[in-house]
Amino acid sequence: MNIVADELFDKENSQEYLLSIQISLGGFSFIVVSVKENRLLAWKNTPLTITSVQFLQKRFQEWLDMEEVPKKTYQKIHLIFDTREFVPVPEKYYEEQESKKLVESVFELSNSEIEISENQVNVHDLRLLFTLPKDFKGYLSEQFPDSEIFHPLTICIENLPQISADRNGLIILFSSGYFYLVLFREQKLLLANSYNLSHKNDIIFYTLSTTKQYHFSPTKTDVFIAGDIYGGEETILEIKKYFISTQELKPAKNIEINTEIFKTQEYSLYNLLNSVL
Repeated sequence: MNIVADELFDKENSQEYLLSIQISLGGFSFIVVSVKENRLLAWKNTPLTITSVQFLQKRFQEWLDMEEVPKKTYQKIHLIFDTREFVPVPEKYYEEQESKKLVESVFELSNSEIEISENQVNVHDLRLLFTLPKDFKGYLSEQFPDSEIFHPLTICIENLPQISADRNGLIILFSSGYFYLVLFREQKLLLANSYNLSHKNDIIFYTLSTTKQYHFSPTKTDVFIAGDIYGGEETILEIKKYFISTQELKPAKNIEINTEIFKTQEYSLYNLLNSVL
């Protein structure tokens, strides 16, 4: 698709804007936000089918070579790297070398090929460790030297929606070929995990089995959905058969969006919009 831009977007004033880029096996996307106006100015999504993380750098380089907007100079740049290879580590158990060895052993990785990044999640007193191909991380650092790299779950669990103390919370965050489940109660994180996705029945099965494991009653659980929802409205209706209180997960910060120009749902831009906080 072509870039979608607000009439106020001025490429020559990019140093006043914030750029957020999402990188995944399902393709690449970016938004540009005016910090001063708190307004979405530009958005572009390039869906791709990338079969392995080994090919990410090559495909990203090809994509970036064809894009003008991400190569501009910005006030701030955030990169969102979507990977299933992540481990949340409570701060009290965190020790840099041992924690990184844990990630390597869990996913049977070679430290000569991968780099382990980490995000500090202060609100839950934990660190989220995740993997990137070592060469790709070096390339990203060269192209965006002052950028910060986030895992999408970092953004999600730092901004859990407010719910009543007597309710359970469940977030379903969709990605390409899988989805994340985040369970919380009284604003405390209980679980963050990912699950394979090839049919909408996968969503129902894993959601019901996981909530049962944590003794979440469907009638006392508020479900929030975000990302590029597999199956669209049909999937939302299916989830509502089991969890009546199901709604779209909106970004934690209200960003002005001209809906006549940006004809997409906020929940599909959740990661990108939340990353500008």
